Amino acid sequence: MFSQIIGAIDDGSRALVQQIQPREERDLIEDPLFNSLESPRDTLMTFMNAMALVERGYNHVGFERALRCLPDGATADDALKLYHVLLRLGPIAPTDAPGPSRERSSRDNRFQFFPRGDAHSWIWERTNPPADSVVALVRSGEGDWRFSGLTMQGLSDLQDALEPLPPRYGASASEGYFVQVFDPLLSKNSFLDWLAVVGLLVIGSIAGWGFAFGMSWVSEKAPRKFISATIRGVGRAGAVTIFTVVFTYAMGLLELGPVLETLRYEIPRFLMVLAVTFLLLSLIDMTASLFHLRAKKNPYDRMLITLIQRVTRVTLILLVVIFILQVIFSVNIGAVFLGFGVVALVLSLAAQDTVKNMFGAISVFMNRPFVVGDWIIFKGDMGEHVGVVEDIELQATKVTVLSGTLVTLPNMMFIDTEIQNLSGRGYIRRSVDISVPYRSDANELDRAIEALHDVLNDEDVVKDAMREGRDSEPHVTFFGFGDSWLTIRAFHFYFFGKPGERQRDTERGWFTYLSHCSDVNRRIVEVFGERNIEFAFPTQTIELRQLDNHPLASEKSQPSH
Repeated sequence: MFSQIIGAIDDGSRALVQQIQPREERDLIEDPLFNSLESPRDTLMTFMNAMALVERGYNHVGFERALRCLPDGATADDALKLYHVLLRLGPIAPTDAPGPSRERSSRDNRFQFFPRGDAHSWIWERTNPPADSVVALVRSGEGDWRFSGLTMQGLSDLQDALEPLPPRYGASASEGYFVQVFDPLLSKNSFLDWLAVVGLLVIGSIAGWGFAFGMSWVSEKAPRKFISATIRGVGRAGAVTIFTVVFTYAMGLLELGPVLETLRYEIPRFLMVLAVTFLLLSLIDMTASLFHLRAKKNPYDRMLITLIQRVTRVTLILLVVIFILQVIFSVNIGAVFLGFGVVALVLSLAAQDTVKNMFGAISVFMNRPFVVGDWIIFKGDMGEHVGVVEDIELQATKVTVLSGTLVTLPNMMFIDTEIQNLSGRGYIRRSVDISVPYRSDANELDRAIEALHDVLNDEDVVKDAMREGRDSEPHVTFFGFGDSWLTIRAFHFYFFGKPGERQRDTERGWFTYLSHCSDVNRRIVEVFGERNIEFAFPTQTIELRQLDNHPLASEKSQPSH
């Protein structure tokens, strides 16, 4: 199924390139690349192309062109024998024989293709051809180049000697490769062709950059962050698309030659794949952003959406890489994966921490001890820290602590480490200690306890603490005896939202809680002052005695100021 999808994409991209380029693919029957006897190169390649047509079933036109390359009186059977010999001497490349310009400068009348010294030494290592065997081309009186009569005379014996060798197709990669690649670029294209191509590429680059810049400017005006990111992604995809279309059209203006001809399709297809990839990544981000809006009040859904978004992006990128390697670069994906398996086996010990971090990320997503935006307390190498979770990745979680420092925590620490989630709490139960002086009359304690009850049940305090309708009455108790005072302890609640809501779901947080505590403390001071209830200070009693152990006086010292 996957190979069928890859094949469909391959065919579709090739068809799209052909539609954009301003030229049609060369018709090898009506308009072949070589179809003349102007030079040894033209004759040799014309013969090989003609016999290739015979193999495809075009016998009439194929033999007609092939026989023009042979001496008068040659037959179709002679053409087949010579073709089989050349296939075993090959592969044949245009650079294996001189072209028109070289032939005119040298003024040679004969070119010997076989044997050619070291180039064909491998023939004698595998077979034993006749000593007088030769494959040569000669210039006729009309100036055309044809295979020589001596070649045709020893053709049968040479074919029998080379019969054990397998045919060798394609172009030679060992000789004259530089000329083979770049000669068509210089000889088949004019200066105006190159000037037009360069001009189009400049225009395409400017148009693509302008589109990306314009979309970036629009994204800065977007009201929401996710819309801004989506617009920028579309801008990148559009920029690559514009340049790809212009580049594809420009490639159609050039004659690339037999070696570089495939680049006419492969480079544009590669750019198209990149453009489509950018577009799909933008669509993934946009879709995830829309789901984020719908899950605005559910932090766990938002975290799950983020996980799916990242997995989808990674999967898409892997598929694109596989497509590029398999279709464009013709890489054997099976062999690559086998090699990756061996490497993974070798590096398995070194990757233990990476695997642990991934399992830690899975644990975070499954157990959900916190989500992005939560305030947490965690223990690090430098002690206990408080910070807000900025991002949860597959390998690490990023937390900004109160000092403003961004701390990156490996996910494996969350597997067996205690994490306190402050944003997951629905309320804070606060404890307040009030100290009153020692008195022999217990009524002073009752008055202080009553004052604390009145403060904590004040209408404004209850409203600010969001205690209405909840079973959360404050509790005040005579807690114990201190060294210099009596301790009254009060417990009261501060809620972050309505029933069922957590701190992360509301605008209330640590700083609003501190403001509430400040207001409660101020009211306690005011009420105690209005009711003449004293706060205790640290005191010390010093008793002086005479030598006969009779006390002289006692003095209570007050705290120094």
